[in-house]
Amino acid sequence: MRSIDRFRLSRSAIVVALTVAAACASAQQPSTTAPAPSGSAVSSTDPALDPAAMDALQAMGAHLRTLKDFQVEVTTTDEDVLEDGQKVQYSGVTNLLAQMPTRLRAEVVNERHDRMWLYDGKEFTLFARRLNYYATVPAPPTIGQLADTLETDHGFTVPLADLFRWGAAGRIADGITEATDFGDSAVAGTTCRHYGFRQDDLDWQIWIQRGDHPLPRKLVITTKTDEARPQHTALYIWNLAPSFNDKTFTFDPPAGAGKVVLADVGSGPSASK
Repeated sequence: MRSIDRFRLSRSAIVVALTVAAACASAQQPSTTAPAPSGSAVSSTDPALDPAAMDALQAMGAHLRTLKDFQVEVTTTDEDVLEDGQKVQYSGVTNLLAQMPTRLRAEVVNERHDRMWLYDGKEFTLFARRLNYYATVPAPPTIGQLADTLETDHGFTVPLADLFRWGAAGRIADGITEATDFGDSAVAGTTCRHYGFRQDDLDWQIWIQRGDHPLPRKLVITTKTDEARPQHTALYIWNLAPSFNDKTFTFDPPAGAGKVVLADVGSGPSASK
């Protein structure tokens, strides 16, 4: 049997979500959100950086920060690269509901995982449906802080984490070496503008919805550190007026579910307990 070199987007590559995170043998998944390196701003006089493309990223980030209640379903396709260079694709779906800034529910289903994240502003629960085990820990008061805490203390973060980080202070896209406006395009019948960006280890494309809601509709990330150039593709369907109630964000263990401890792998406060 040929072993598989699993394609994974590094945290530096996605600085994500949208780097769009599922539990790994603890709990990790590649992001489905555009990469957003942090640092100082790039020079606006660089001829390789199309101002329209850079402005579009800023506008998208500004709009994402205005969202209060939203639901997004993301269909992902990832590629594994076998030792002989053959690519194998696998698919998944992430469904996330957020009431900003304090409540979140996310479900990630793919060929390897069936996981649920629940956060009510006080506690966070990760539930592995196929295994019927869950872990609950005290949580900080915002989704952004939760994403950081999980990453630091437990080695994974919430799905689509950069939806909650994009465009925030210190998240300026300065790792971009080229930015191109490819013009109008359509994603699932929605008119978008298609942009391409290059970084040292990645090429990525993003389709941003035209009009009053500049939301990401499609993302394609190509890793350049592997000569096979594996890709991660994500398609987004948005609902900006979702229905929910308080029970949506609380966990009711199913019959026979076992409770386990969420392992500490980082250097955060809980790691010393």
